[in-house]
Parts: sequence; structure tokens; C-alpha cells
Amino acid sequence: MNDARNALGSQRLLRGVALAAGGGAVALLGWRFGWRDLAHAFEHVRPIYLAAYVLCGCLVRGGYGLRWYLVTRRLGAAPPASRFVAARLSGDAVGSLLPGGRIGGDPLRAALVYGDGVGGTRAGAGVAIDRIMEMLGNTLCAIAYVSVFAVTHTFDAAPRAVPVLIGSLGALLVGLAVPLALLRRGIRPLEPFYRAIARAGPDRAPRWVAPLQRMEDHLIRFVANDPAACVWGVLGSLAIEALVIVEMRLLFTAFGVLVDLPTLLMALVATGLARAVPTPAGLGALEAGQVVVLGMAMGRPDIGFVAGILLRLHETWWTVVGFLCLSVRGVSMARLRLLVTPHKVPV
Repeated sequence: MNDARNALGSQRLLRGVALAAGGGAVALLGWRFGWRDLAHAFEHVRPIYLAAYVLCGCLVRGGYGLRWYLVTRRLGAAPPASRFVAARLSGDAVGSLLPGGRIGGDPLRAALVYGDGVGGTRAGAGVAIDRIMEMLGNTLCAIAYVSVFAVTHTFDAAPRAVPVLIGSLGALLVGLAVPLALLRRGIRPLEPFYRAIARAGPDRAPRWVAPLQRMEDHLIRFVANDPAACVWGVLGSLAIEALVIVEMRLLFTAFGVLVDLPTLLMALVATGLARAVPTPAGLGALEAGQVVVLGMAMGRPDIGFVAGILLRLHETWWTVVGFLCLSVRGVSMARLRLLVTPHKVPV
């Protein structure tokens, strides 16, 4: 009991240190580049573009929920699509506060859909397939965005950064494609793991191994029997990414931050990379990334700071909406733990 409490205390301490470091980074950037440009942006906000940004943002979140809903429908019966949109918003809100980023909210997404009557292993499989489709679309777009930026901008700073970044994204793309290829052939990607557990003895296997194998069965059936749905899912992800570009263009325009399209694309890549930094919501990394990108592309790191704060407000706005959706559902942390208890997960 004491060991568990000490571990929990250490985790809270690390989260507190990470949050303080991120907040300190934002304060340092504000002190270095000043708050004058940010105040000027808010003084000259254009409401029509701001309203269009909110509308486009709703379409983006609706697209996320619809893609997930269609995947789950392929696996069996599913509740209305509106439930998936609300669950996606809630999962992203919780995930944004975790060091792991949005993926950290995926267990919550599965739990919320399970609470709507979808079988536990099927709910987990639906979330996994949806996330893979999204990551494939994001990675393809990121490679294209970085390539467009490299072709249209010449810069002396960190000339090797672009090839390294494209190579890393390419490796991630291969890493996502390999498990899909195995599933397509009916091979379990985690089979070596299961064999290692079997060698240790069946009595020592964790309780969650059997549900995990059943979830893989759903994945195999989906990928092997319905490859067209996988293709359409990735294409849908690319369409959503196009809406995200419009959304960010409207946000920047509303506050008078005018950047060319390649720079905007690179700013989106920097935003995605910031979510991988082990601080809640990428605090500090998001703002610093925009300072670097706009400083490199336009020679205006001060405008990059404004862009970073606008993106921070964007993330905060949708996080608040997500928690409101969770509150409307009346879901408490105790109920969430009940939903994902292993003995409650049906076959």
C-alpha cells in the first residue's frame, strides 16, 4: 500500500514539475518576444472569421466522430453517431492533459462507447482501428507538408532537420503499415508476446490477455474482410486534414496572423510534434515550435509567439468543450473505472 502511494506521489510530482517547466517556457517566450503583438491581435480580431473558424472546427470534430462511428458499425451494432462525436471530444480533452497526448484518452473513448452498449473488446477494436487510420492520414500529410515547406523555403538554420524529419515520419509510416499487413494475412502482431506468456505458464497470464486476443480477432476480421473500408477510412482522414488546414487558416486570419500556405502547413506539423513532448498538452513545446517555424520561415519569431498562443487557446477551447460533453453524460471517475473493470468486459 505504501509503495503504491509513493508511486502515485512520484507521478504527481513529475506531472507538477513538467507543468511548471512548460509554464515557465511560455513565460520566458512572452518575456523574450513581448506581449504587444498578442494584445494587438486581440484588439483587431475579426468576428466573421472567428465564427467561420468555430463552424469549421465543429465539422472537423464531427468528421472524427463519424469516421469512428462507421468503423464501429462495420464491427457490429453501434449507438447514434452523435454519441461518438461527444465521446471523441471527451477522450481528446482528457488525453490533452496527459503526457501521452490524445492517445492517452483512447481508453476513455472505448469506455464511453462500452457504456452505450457496445461490447468491450469491440469498443477497444473500434478505437484502435480509428486511431490507426488517423495516424496513417496524419503521417502522410506531415510528410507532404514538410516536403512542400522544404521546396518553397530556403533557410540556413538546421539544413539537415528536414531530411531527418521526413525520414522519421517515413519510419513511423512503415511502423504503422507492418501491423496492418500482418492483420491482413490473419497474423496476430502480438503473437510473440503471447508465446512468451505461454512459456511462463497459463496460470501466470494476466487477466487482460484474453480480452486483448479477442480485440485482435475483431481487428483481423475488419482488416482482412473489409480492406476497402480501411482505404476509405484513410481517405476520410485526409479529407479531415484538409478541413484542419482551413480551420487554422481561419483562426490565424481572424487575429491578423497572415502566413503563406507552406508555413501554415509546417506550423501544423510543429503542433503535432508538440503533443509528443511529455508535458500536459505540450505546454511550452507548442508555443516554442511556432516561434521556431515562423522565425525560420518569416524571420518573425514574435509572430510565431502570437501563433503559438492562438493555438494554445484553440486547444484549450476544445478541451473545455470535451469536458462539458463528459459532464453532460454524468460520467464520474468511479463509473469510468467500473466500465473498464476486466470482469465487466463481455466477449
